[in-house]
Amino acid sequence: MSNPDAEPAPVFVVGMNGSGTTMLLDCLGHHPALYAFPKETRLIPYLIARQGTYGDLNVDAHFERLWEDVRNLPVFRETNANMPVPIPTDWREGPRTLAAILDAVFSYFAAGQGKRRWCEKTPQHVQHLLALAELFPAARFVHVIRDGRDCAVSFHRRWLRQPELTIFRWKNVVNIGRQQGRQLGEGRYMEIRYEDLTAEPESSLRAICRFLGLPFAAATLESSRPYLQAGPADSERGLQRNSGNWQRYFSARTQDRLERIAGKALSECGYATRYPTSNADISSLERKYWAFMDIRRQYSREIKLKLSGQIQRPWRVILVKPLTALRQRQYNDY
Repeated sequence: MSNPDAEPAPVFVVGMNGSGTTMLLDCLGHHPALYAFPKETRLIPYLIARQGTYGDLNVDAHFERLWEDVRNLPVFRETNANMPVPIPTDWREGPRTLAAILDAVFSYFAAGQGKRRWCEKTPQHVQHLLALAELFPAARFVHVIRDGRDCAVSFHRRWLRQPELTIFRWKNVVNIGRQQGRQLGEGRYMEIRYEDLTAEPESSLRAICRFLGLPFAAATLESSRPYLQAGPADSERGLQRNSGNWQRYFSARTQDRLERIAGKALSECGYATRYPTSNADISSLERKYWAFMDIRRQYSREIKLKLSGQIQRPWRVILVKPLTALRQRQYNDY
């Protein structure tokens, strides 16, 4: 664990799923000073909650057991050619904390690209900003916010997710992230709208680099994601490519339902809505039923695609997904 006295200054990209967090991570990963971990870890809040079960980490055996569990997590093994991340030779030195282990693991991958600072993207970590900020006192958080109606389009188009449940989750996830972000303050928390990032990528990325304490690098504009640049015919704010799709995708009745559920949150985030004060709830029974059907459809579809040879990911990865999702759901409110 090199540089034991250095304060880890990671970057966490967070936001509701389908909000453009992957695109932003791809941009930041092109920065010469910032490594972007390519997968969603999803389990850091789970590790934070469990770290007390390891006992006194000043005891070598306890600290080593935590090291073994972290370095063998599937997400780290898959990124390391299905091998556990090596334990540094100086693992007994430096802070005896979960943060030190995670920093060492991410720094191991970063070193492979000649970088020292790292960035992690798990959208649902937006519900855990305060816990992550306590774990990493120098961390910075970038919250990507996208029109919740377009998030609902993305979820339905890709996974047939219930639009009303998606926008219900969106308003709650966004509200939690903004509330916790305000507690962290402007020095550690930044919001960026997906619509601004895609319409004005250079000015948006310059602002993000300033917030992260990094010089702007033109390489961050070299994202492989298809919607970073707006086309000439799509320059009007809010109508750039891949934004405003909800107006064409959903029926007028569905649009009405979505805005009644999240109108207030949409308005507070700067999105036009016919119901700027509406904050309708969804019954617990409806949420549970829709969530069950969404998961069933998603995993049934993935198994069918695997059996037909349309996807190549190993069975182990497919079958471990429900377990990872269950662990994540235990520590996420939405």
